[in-house]
Amino acid sequence: MESEFGSDVDDRQRRALRDAESIRAREARRPRGHALLQLTYTVLLAAYMAVFVFTGSVEGGASAFGGTTMTLALPPIIVSSVLVSGASERFRERLSATPRYWIALGFFILILVILLIWGIAGGGYPWWVALIAFAITLLVFGIRPLRVVLRAPVGAEDRERRPRNLPVPARLMTVFIGLFFGLACAVVLVPALAWLVMMLGLMVALVGISARTKSWGLLRTGYEWQWVQWAGFGVAALLMFALVVLIIATDLVTPPMATAAGVLVAASLIVSAFLPGRARVSSPA
Repeated sequence: MESEFGSDVDDRQRRALRDAESIRAREARRPRGHALLQLTYTVLLAAYMAVFVFTGSVEGGASAFGGTTMTLALPPIIVSSVLVSGASERFRERLSATPRYWIALGFFILILVILLIWGIAGGGYPWWVALIAFAITLLVFGIRPLRVVLRAPVGAEDRERRPRNLPVPARLMTVFIGLFFGLACAVVLVPALAWLVMMLGLMVALVGISARTKSWGLLRTGYEWQWVQWAGFGVAALLMFALVVLIIATDLVTPPMATAAGVLVAASLIVSAFLPGRARVSSPA
């Protein structure tokens, strides 16, 4: 009887050990690196949505939904979406969309359409609606990657890093993005030039997007970018968004100020192109 009792205890211990190992294995497979990338991009997207919604507010005045300031707000979000897609290829494990995500996305789009109609046909809404848009964007797109980042253990590819310079093609594309964004800021107060710069810049970006297998393409550039380039892009994008808000809400922005902002925006990316980062030791999926 004692041997049977001891055997039952051993069996329960082995099952508990297997369950613990199974849980650890599942946690290790959580795409922590990809979730961190998605969470970072969500913050940028939320900032863009707040700026976009603010441009449709009563404080936006006659320039409904931004006018020429959209030449500053649109390029960062378009370019970043492609860069993030390229960066996602670095991770063996990635977040996948769930039915709950698609339902939340549909709800998010519905709210956006209501705000568009309200802003155009209704004469605008209070400025603080932009803060609500910021919060909703974070909730819809940020909760799931945040949970993965908090729950998943730090894996080897999060810990093992080595200094690495950008390859020359990715460096040149990074410099181009900096020049494009900087010039867009400098000419934003001249509508004809602002639209021309945006169209030409996005045409070049479109060529970079279509060059999916080329070393100088935008996807490959996103794959090669390290934390220092992402930090430079974040600084540039936030400066551009801040300039949009200042132009719409105040009369403080003058051509010299816009030019100075353009220099800062361009410098944040161009300088980062020549700085080494610490890249994850990982292989593409």
